[in-house]
Amino acid sequence: MSLYFDRHSERTSDGPLFDLPRDLDPDCPRQIMHAAALVIGPHGILLNGESGSGKSLLQRSLRREAQALSLNSVLVSDDYVQLVRVPSKVKGTWAPSVAAEAGQEASGEGYQLLAFGPKATRGLQEVRGLGVISVGSGHFVDHAPMHLLVDLCDPDDIERMPSREQRTRTCLDQPIAHLSVPRHSVIEAMDLIFALLSTWKEPL
Repeated sequence: MSLYFDRHSERTSDGPLFDLPRDLDPDCPRQIMHAAALVIGPHGILLNGESGSGKSLLQRSLRREAQALSLNSVLVSDDYVQLVRVPSKVKGTWAPSVAAEAGQEASGEGYQLLAFGPKATRGLQEVRGLGVISVGSGHFVDHAPMHLLVDLCDPDDIERMPSREQRTRTCLDQPIAHLSVPRHSVIEAMDLIFALLSTWKEPL
């Protein structure tokens, strides 16, 4: 679906690409990422990769596996997101929907990263060989907090024993957990992602 968007612009020919809430501080740091975003249980996940790296297939597979495990799972965006850094305890009309729809409550001090999906493709996903289809009512949200950045990369570039520093990245000056997975290898990528989530303080 990336053909519909210019990653360097926040507008399309007929209006804003991302309809961010009006009460969201316009000075909040933000960036457009070529990434899919989804929520599994209490965890928001960004799948970052170039076109054709398998983001769409991986997000569908993760959500199917989550469903099989009786875990809540929703899609935020299949291709592009607007990532915004906001104070963790900020109040706004957009905040309740994050907790209610994605099952996630803002917690802790400092900041959190919110991912917003493009309004033109809200609730849609690309299936290679089939086209763009709906994920179905109740299976998507327009935004959610993100906690894990997953890079889909060449298997030769993945460290077998990554250091503590390599397990964290910075987005908009905000630390976020990081994981590298092999592109085009859905089973291995899913295994790595679920294995990591199972070690967190609020495991799946």
